[in-house]
Amino acid sequence: SSRNNAKFVNVDTTTQEGILRAERLGLVPSRKADIIFSSDVYFASDHLFDESHRGTILALFRQPIDRLVSKFYYLQTATWERTYRPEWKDMSLLEWAEKVNGDENFLVKKIVGKKLREEV
Repeated sequence: SSRNNAKFVNVDTTTQEGILRAERLGLVPSRKADIIFSSDVYFASDHLFDESHRGTILALFRQPIDRLVSKFYYLQTATWERTYRPEWKDMSLLEWAEKVNGDENFLVKKIVGKKLREEV
């Protein structure tokens, strides 16, 4: 489809269901999309690409310490988040980092096809 001279395809590659739909529709072999966005890189690469239709991954990573410091302060106030942690307000950043932080680096695990509880 096109709108204002912009061309797009109506496939949601942000979910596994959408990736499977894109596979059934032959999205990659059709060459109708120049860029495919997905946070589930391992699943998308397994279902959309093959030896004849290869892709290139572009990954942007936030500096890990900055990400964790931001997480510490954000979750002290983000009452709308399932992971809201008001008890962190009474902790110093150093105390939190030494005693509480159990960050699992979700994105790295997702890229290599591991589940959250598996070791990388």
